[in-house]
Amino acid sequence: MAETVHSPIVTFASMLSLLALCPPFVILSSFLFHSSGFLWENGVKGLINIWPRPTAIAWKIIFCYGAFEAALQLLLPGKRVEGPVSPTGNRPVYKDNGMAAYFVTLATYLGLWWFGIFNPAIVYDH
Repeated sequence: MAETVHSPIVTFASMLSLLALCPPFVILSSFLFHSSGFLWENGVKGLINIWPRPTAIAWKIIFCYGAFEAALQLLLPGKRVEGPVSPTGNRPVYKDNGMAAYFVTLATYLGLWWFGIFNPAIVYDH
């Protein structure tokens, strides 16, 4: 495995936290941008009442997808790339394997659908 700045567990935890925290932030930002009057009239309790609540199946889908993508980033080969030097002198190091991860993800998704293991419509149901 190529040398990385962080341990694999830190990389894994970072990717999972981004996957878990970004969608709620986007939903909240969009809501506040388009409907700030609703929040003013109904308060936080009104926001909590209309907030979409994921089901257990949705959490399983999100977790499995995040774990799969984290494993791909760690396990797929890729050229070692160094980023720009930060003001504190650190230089991030990463593997250039994003396109390979994309194609493996796409092939896996299509394979799971083709063999009837995963129905893409379930994403919209949960």
